[in-house]
Amino acid sequence: MKWLSDRISFHRHDEYTTILISTKVEKWKEGLLLGWMVLWSLAGMAMLFVLFSDSYLTQLSTNTPKNQLQLFLVLFLVFWAYYLYKIVKVYIWRNKGVEYFKLDTNSLVIKRAFGKIGKANSYKYENMGGLKLVEASSRSFGRVMQSAFWDIGNETLQFEYHGKQIIFGVQLESEETNKMKQFLNSEISKFKKKSSK
Repeated sequence: MKWLSDRISFHRHDEYTTILISTKVEKWKEGLLLGWMVLWSLAGMAMLFVLFSDSYLTQLSTNTPKNQLQLFLVLFLVFWAYYLYKIVKVYIWRNKGVEYFKLDTNSLVIKRAFGKIGKANSYKYENMGGLKLVEASSRSFGRVMQSAFWDIGNETLQFEYHGKQIIFGVQLESEETNKMKQFLNSEISKFKKKSSK
């Protein structure tokens, strides 16, 4: 196994090449994610206790109708469940996630995996447009938020496939993005030459 950067490794086999992009972060960031997940879970469980504890709910609803308080709690729990799902997904991504690429004589396979779970998509070279950098303003709010370690996003590379933009390379640094683009282009070129012989 060889390395393009601290996060990007590759291995050339006889008939194909594989590339892995690690999603790991520093231990203190992982600890923050875990702490956030635990505290958010406890907050939701406390709200569930209040919702299903009739006597406690009656005590709280002295000035507010009980059904309004229940509606508020249900709406809060919907919001809570959505963000719990998001933080659990990010935590698993940062512990077991990987972007996997396989290049052979016909196609590029891209898989965003959570451990062993993930869907692989195959793209035939003949239908692929050229690799490009994803253009986005470095000062945009969305880009700043997606580049944070508590999010999964901020893809840095793209190509067109049957009129659709395929994006990948989650949160790669500028230097890593350029190395990845150059390496993919050279491998695709090599495999195309092999298939034409």
